[in-house]
Amino acid sequence: MDVSIVLPAFNCKEMACRNTARLHGYMTGWSSSFEIIVVDDGSKACERVVSEGLPASVRVIQLKENQGKGAAVRQGMLAACGDVRIFTDMDLPYDLAAIKYTFGLISKKGFHFVAGDRSLPNSQYIHAMPLHRKIASKIFSKLVTLLVIGGIYDSQCGFKGFSAPLAKALFPLLTIKRFSFDVEIFYLILKYNIVICRIPVRLKDPERSTVNLFKHAIPMACRIMSIPFKWYGGRYQSEDMCRLWDKPYWEE
Repeated sequence: MDVSIVLPAFNCKEMACRNTARLHGYMTGWSSSFEIIVVDDGSKACERVVSEGLPASVRVIQLKENQGKGAAVRQGMLAACGDVRIFTDMDLPYDLAAIKYTFGLISKKGFHFVAGDRSLPNSQYIHAMPLHRKIASKIFSKLVTLLVIGGIYDSQCGFKGFSAPLAKALFPLLTIKRFSFDVEIFYLILKYNIVICRIPVRLKDPERSTVNLFKHAIPMACRIMSIPFKWYGGRYQSEDMCRLWDKPYWEE
């Protein structure tokens, strides 16, 4: 399997049917070996995504109860079979060309991790982002920079790609099940000295967000602040992660 694309879903059955068909059509244009994994994160019965009527390339994983986007992405990544594993949002807000580009960076250029970054100069917005989303994004980015990972300006972009070895080593370590799990990803990538390849993205459709800054700010801050404590407490120790970039340059 060349590439796996993981799409978390929650109460969006109609969108899942429409966008998996759109994604399948795009993928068949350049890849003969791919899978699309929809992880239904405990949707209510009438909104639950089922395999019937979806393209043959789509595999559906059902979570019995709502656990959060981080948990859904983790389940999908661990179930994936692709040499390159990408997750994005169910509304497919970014130009799909990013998928093929990311595949090339990982499979041909040797990167283990590729992250979309809306703050890069070449990133484009076809539709203007609502003002409240801009403010929330800037506040969250500043919070992340101050508390956990300086130098990363867009940890929350909903497009990230991984090599199979990195996905297998990284995702079993993740502890955050809801929003801000991306920060945990970046923190561990940096701590294990994995090269980050940031790419510009073209935002074609408005992003769906269920994050309420005032409602979720404190829980998100607490989750983010817990990450360094877990690191220094030994929660994230991994020989597999070390092997991905364990290249001492000195002679014994």
